[in-house]
Amino acid sequence: MRFGVCAGVDKAPLLAEAGYDYIELAVGGDLVPDEDEAAWGAKRPAIEALPLPVESFNSFVRKGRIVGPDADFDWLERYVRSALSRAAQVGGKIIVFGSGGARRVPDGVPRDEAERQILRFLHLCADASERTGVVVAIEPLNRAESNIINSVAEGARLVKLVDRPGVRNLADSYHMEKDDEPVSAVQEFGEVLAHVHTADTERGAPGTGVYDHSAFFRELRAVGYDSRVSIECSWKDLAAEAGPALAHLKRAWADAGSPDT
Repeated sequence: MRFGVCAGVDKAPLLAEAGYDYIELAVGGDLVPDEDEAAWGAKRPAIEALPLPVESFNSFVRKGRIVGPDADFDWLERYVRSALSRAAQVGGKIIVFGSGGARRVPDGVPRDEAERQILRFLHLCADASERTGVVVAIEPLNRAESNIINSVAEGARLVKLVDRPGVRNLADSYHMEKDDEPVSAVQEFGEVLAHVHTADTERGAPGTGVYDHSAFFRELRAVGYDSRVSIECSWKDLAAEAGPALAHLKRAWADAGSPDT
């Protein structure tokens, strides 16, 4: 298993020193897909010079809308094409589709219409994935952060409706715990899982709360998942917590594979 952290480029040296395998950057702030090639040319060298591989990106669609009457699919197509192309140029493998604000269903928009718009967006992602090899992973968010796609099961259902290899699902232990979704959902829908996020209780750094990472990781092992786990949490002191968090996750991963756990 490869362990990484969702963080800014300035945190990469610290994370590399702590022993992480990769860093997860932000699409909007780091790939600037809504800006021209000159803007990207100014960003790219710093990303390529990082002491850690950049294997995944989050914060996909921060501007614009995917659902509702204000959704501009011509703009979204250009944005998605640019984002996946630039991610591929710096070695990215995964883009996380959380984007709770962009996908929020406005009052008065029927649920089936919202889903049709999300599926249309996901097909744009699948088209761009065919050109770049970058996979888009749907991130189910807890109900306080989004009013649609709130469970691993919902995300998996959309993946199956799209039915294209460039669109897969994500499991985030924090969102699952927040909405009381059982960890068994990971195993139930593991065939479409492409990425994982985690944190501890109340989104603290792993090892600072009571979340049972060994139980979560047993579900991942059961479906043969052995790709990446990104910490997405609220650090109190990154320099002090980064190393212990990684050690905690590595112990939990090892424990999850022990026959007596």
